[in-house]
Amino acid sequence: MPASAQPPAASAPTLASRPLPDRVRSLLGGILEYASDELERVLVSTLNEFEQQLFKYAEQARSNLVQTRWLEAQRLVKRTRPDLVPRFLILLEAELACIRDTTGQRLAPGALRTGGELSLVENVELDEATVLTEISGRAEVRNSLPLYLLGQRFGVLAGKPAFDAENLPIGPQALCRMIRQASECLELGGEHRLLLFRTFERHLMPLYGSFVESVNTYLARNGVLPNLQYVPVRVRPGSPAAAGAPPATPRRPAAKAGAEDAGGVIGLGGAAAAGPGGSPAGYGGGGAYRGSGVGGAGGRPASAGDGVPGGGAMPAGSPAAGAAGSDAAGDAFQQMRQLLAGRRQLLGKLTGSRTVPGDAGIPVATDLVQQALGVLQHKAPATVVVDGKPAPRTVNHLKQDLLAQLRQAVPDGKAPALAEEDGDAIDLVGMLFDHLMKDVRPNSPAALLLSKLQVPLLRVALQDKAFFTRQQHPARQMLNAIAETGAYWLGEDDADKQLIGKMQTVVDRTVREFDGNLDLFNNLLEDLSAHLQTISRKAEVAEKRHVEAARGKERLALARERAASSVEALLKKQNLPRFTHTLLSQAWTDVMALTALRHGEDSEAWTQQLEIAERLISVAKAPPGQSPVSATEAASLRQEIETSLSQVGYHNEEAAAIAQRLVEPQTNTEDDNAASRTELTMRLKARARLGEELQQARKKKVTLSAEEQARLDQIKHLPFGTWFEFRTSHGEKVRRRLSWFSTVTGHVLFVNHRGQKVGEHTLEGLAKAMVKGEVRVVEEEKGTLIDRAWNAVMNALRSFAGQTPAEVPAR
Repeated sequence: MPASAQPPAASAPTLASRPLPDRVRSLLGGILEYASDELERVLVSTLNEFEQQLFKYAEQARSNLVQTRWLEAQRLVKRTRPDLVPRFLILLEAELACIRDTTGQRLAPGALRTGGELSLVENVELDEATVLTEISGRAEVRNSLPLYLLGQRFGVLAGKPAFDAENLPIGPQALCRMIRQASECLELGGEHRLLLFRTFERHLMPLYGSFVESVNTYLARNGVLPNLQYVPVRVRPGSPAAAGAPPATPRRPAAKAGAEDAGGVIGLGGAAAAGPGGSPAGYGGGGAYRGSGVGGAGGRPASAGDGVPGGGAMPAGSPAAGAAGSDAAGDAFQQMRQLLAGRRQLLGKLTGSRTVPGDAGIPVATDLVQQALGVLQHKAPATVVVDGKPAPRTVNHLKQDLLAQLRQAVPDGKAPALAEEDGDAIDLVGMLFDHLMKDVRPNSPAALLLSKLQVPLLRVALQDKAFFTRQQHPARQMLNAIAETGAYWLGEDDADKQLIGKMQTVVDRTVREFDGNLDLFNNLLEDLSAHLQTISRKAEVAEKRHVEAARGKERLALARERAASSVEALLKKQNLPRFTHTLLSQAWTDVMALTALRHGEDSEAWTQQLEIAERLISVAKAPPGQSPVSATEAASLRQEIETSLSQVGYHNEEAAAIAQRLVEPQTNTEDDNAASRTELTMRLKARARLGEELQQARKKKVTLSAEEQARLDQIKHLPFGTWFEFRTSHGEKVRRRLSWFSTVTGHVLFVNHRGQKVGEHTLEGLAKAMVKGEVRVVEEEKGTLIDRAWNAVMNALRSFAGQTPAEVPAR
């Protein structure tokens, strides 16, 4: 990284400098104005969080060298951050201005860097390229349809074939190129730049979908392919996919109304063609940009918050997005039903059962099932007893209650039967709850709350099959919040009573108020999330206090060690009276340790305390009647000793007696009310010393086996924040967060989810426990708790069908 990053070249392309038609330049200017506002906010929030992360990593650093590196990076960011946003916006305008250039002429990574020498590519640059490729790839996957439509419209503006995601001026890859080049002004090292890119992704990508949609809507309303729509490919009955054959390779979306590539310009019904000078014509008669009625002040494209319809995956007025989402959810649910049927068939062969769903009674319509579930939702559930003991209530028990309730809707007293699709949906929800309950202790508050949610979520699953496939489904997010909070926050013996009350309130409102309106889950989830954020902040504050206290103990141990070594060096080979030797090796060591903590070992106060110790040694070694200090110096010395001893916990009378004995060892007045030398010596030995327990803990040598030493090395390389799983004496598993550890004292600090300190541990003891299997490191888990449970369900179903387990694609 150069010492001083060069600014963008003055000759960077601009919209005014490029030979673009007025209409195209006007449209691109509007996009630039809107994108500049949106991306500037993203960049500012990114830099704010980035500075906080740099400081946080500095606080958690395990050595002064690492801490200095992170703090230096923070200082660089504070000094150079004003240059980042202007550089980024210059690059953004250059991308838009060059849309009619060939790919080789357009802005590429490094195009605005100075210097033309060739060099080998360093590993840091490869890491940056890999990270940015992953970031852009994830954004393209999440927003593939709106990016495709935007590429078609930019093709019209450029008078060229449709742009792919890689070449879109405001595509994910272009934005990643911009942040990489613009961040050179920060003068950061490789690890800090990677952290910046990850932070940029977190702030940009949640808003990127609505950002692209707004640009699409703006161009459509200004006549750039206003009728462009996506037509999903539907599976027809009798096709290989419907018959259970492997699905074909997904096709790229096609444009509706006969869109075709004619001379590099997409024409809709012949309405669009290249106008004079290469400018796209046939925009549908849209007026000037500022008079088009799109956007807010300044005529910029409307954002998601401006009330522009079509804020989903399609332009305004297009029903294709909703149809595509519904069809995708339905197709995925049908695949789940096929897997479930295969499992049922295999189990039937193993058990000899030939029962086919629907043959056991009269099928009941879904509306009646919903009504029966509504009755059960407001009825207190019966207690489940197995072998004379209360047992957790499962969805299978609920299914039996549902069939009993449905008997009233079946004529002539015949047995009711669920429709195949309804039965499959209930079975899938039951399997999901069974996996969720594995992470929750039986008879805990969380288990009872999840049991209460079974009926409302069954009704949701019967009503909306997207519950099984869409990660952002409100009911699914609600279930995940309750399950994760119950598994992690309510798993402690001293669970937060306020949190339990809040969760009970949320669940009770769900049971009481849900009548098919999914907006209820959004409202309740916001309420619960706000409460969880509050206690999370409290947990962070509590954990930070414990870490600061632990670091204070470590500094005390280091200061005591330094003070002890300094005093021992003074006492070495010195023939001193026992009282003087005891005081200097114990009480005065505490004084010097406190001085090192407060002022440091290079301070004047530290030097002064050493000089006092040397003077006391000279006084003790002096022949009787020949004191090396004058009366004035003796009085001053007594005062300094009394003040220093009082600071480490000695009472005034006791400190005065010790000072008198040290400064005038030959004095023996009968009217002295202080204790004798022997009594003072015993008091010194019996007194609790500053940091003594830490020193005793360090003196204990622990012998480790080769395997235990390997575990110890593993622990020392784990980052702070790693979760451990402990097995209690009752066989239960609890999670603890590694908040901090010291290689100096060997002390390890663990906290629970609420930031409270739990247990006393050492590095060696933790290594031994890991070898015994009592403790293990929790591997980083991908996805939410409900996503992992659902993946387990689907993998189990695939195993019955002989398929390779894989993660379920979710929207």
